[in-house]
Amino acid sequence: MGIHDRDYARPTHGGFRGGFGGGMPQRKSWSVTTWLIVVCVAVYMIDPFVNGVFREWLHMSTDHAIFGVQYWRFIGFQFLHANMQHLIFNMIGLYFFGPLVEQYLGGKRYLAFYLLCGIFGSVLYLILNIGGYIFQNDIPGLLFNDTRTPLVGASAGVFGILIAGAFMAPNIKVLVFFFFPMRLSTMAYVLVTLALVTVIFGGNNAGGEAAHLGGAAAGWYFIRNPRHLNGFFDFLGKADPTSKHFAWRDKESTQEDVDRILDKIHNKGLQSLSSKEKKIDRKSTRLNSSHVVSS
Repeated sequence: MGIHDRDYARPTHGGFRGGFGGGMPQRKSWSVTTWLIVVCVAVYMIDPFVNGVFREWLHMSTDHAIFGVQYWRFIGFQFLHANMQHLIFNMIGLYFFGPLVEQYLGGKRYLAFYLLCGIFGSVLYLILNIGGYIFQNDIPGLLFNDTRTPLVGASAGVFGILIAGAFMAPNIKVLVFFFFPMRLSTMAYVLVTLALVTVIFGGNNAGGEAAHLGGAAAGWYFIRNPRHLNGFFDFLGKADPTSKHFAWRDKESTQEDVDRILDKIHNKGLQSLSSKEKKIDRKSTRLNSSHVVSS
């Protein structure tokens, strides 16, 4: 595949223990992926000792987010999990696939990417749930569960990361259930297809699968248009490298050049790039880096 040609996949670059799928980078300062895992685990472990206050105030539901206008839940629900198995599977996904996307986008754009995938997942869930509430009919794809049903989990963000990884390294082999080898792109789109079928036919945990689809759609879009992540943290002003103040501009290498190279990587692999294209790709990566329903 040639993925080790890329800066973020080299074993000695940035303190990685290995290349793709090697887990979180070992650095003096924690990566965003590490922080996300730590926060999710901490919330899950602490919540029982504070009488479930995190779950009470952070879970997503149509009643709270729409009818109650409690918009913080669009982010808060992403750090809650229904049970230990739910937590473990989501954290495994973050552990193996998060570093690839983070190293490409840079820390703050990666965090924006992750949170937006979760937000889009919850938005799709709410749209389908409101549709079920309004029409009260057996229309395929709508969610007819109670509008007070809580939605929790990091899966929408993880699905977005998985789709991003499938775009960046489609031919890389992964072990499904640690045993069955499969191309990353194949695994990603099989999971999306299963989620779609579950939602259409009202299968088990259809609400969670709807959130997965929303997160996957956001991941598909934003990894192809990473410049649209710039400015997500604009309220931080110039302290935020993802803002327009730090947007990458180069007279010789336009955004169209970068988009064309991304498409070439996706279709033919990193080894297909010319020396000039690899230089542009490395430069864009370096500059970008500086700057209960369960889902």
